[in-house]
Amino acid sequence: MTVLSYIFNFVFQLLILLGAIILIRRFLKVSLKNKLSYKKYLFFYDVLVYLIWTLFIFLKVADVVSDNLLITGSVVLILLALLWEYLKNLFLGIIFAFQYGYILENNLLVNGKEGKLVSYSSSYFEILTVKGERLKIKYKEVFNGSFELFKGNLKRVYNRISINEKSNTEEIQLKIMNHPLFILNNNFDFYEESDEDGLRWFCFYFNVMDYKDAVTINEYIDKL
Repeated sequence: MTVLSYIFNFVFQLLILLGAIILIRRFLKVSLKNKLSYKKYLFFYDVLVYLIWTLFIFLKVADVVSDNLLITGSVVLILLALLWEYLKNLFLGIIFAFQYGYILENNLLVNGKEGKLVSYSSSYFEILTVKGERLKIKYKEVFNGSFELFKGNLKRVYNRISINEKSNTEEIQLKIMNHPLFILNNNFDFYEESDEDGLRWFCFYFNVMDYKDAVTINEYIDKL
């Protein structure tokens, strides 16, 4: 097979596969649009599409390599080097999908970045923070660092307590952390600071599940 005919054949197969994927997706959108969970079905279909594209690429590479191992092997290695970052996140995204399932609109914490998952992509997903920022999180960040998933609506609690030299801040911290509404995760901190008037404060922030829990635990802190 000549290079020109191979390219034509590859493009033809690519267009057929792409057309089939688009038609099936449109069919699913039309047939499932009245169901509440249609976005969930489309999500898993997209994951299946990623697997299909991966299989298609491997089959085409294997076909090319079988004709001319040296030249084609070099081209494949160059392409892999150029696309390695994307391919790595693509594979990790597939693993992420099967491990955590459909978690759109759920709150999560990735390496200290907290927000609600609002959209998926092939190599990353987006979260919406409490400040209204949209952050792109690559799937490798999930597997290379810390990741926590929360089913409820997280609410951040900020507070501080006036202290003096005799105050036992370790005891105060322990009482707060032992409260049943306190969420023990990687996104909390307790520290001391002084203001311009020389007053000392014991400051802290942490998460609870919702606004109601935030009110309850703040009332408890005010009594300490």
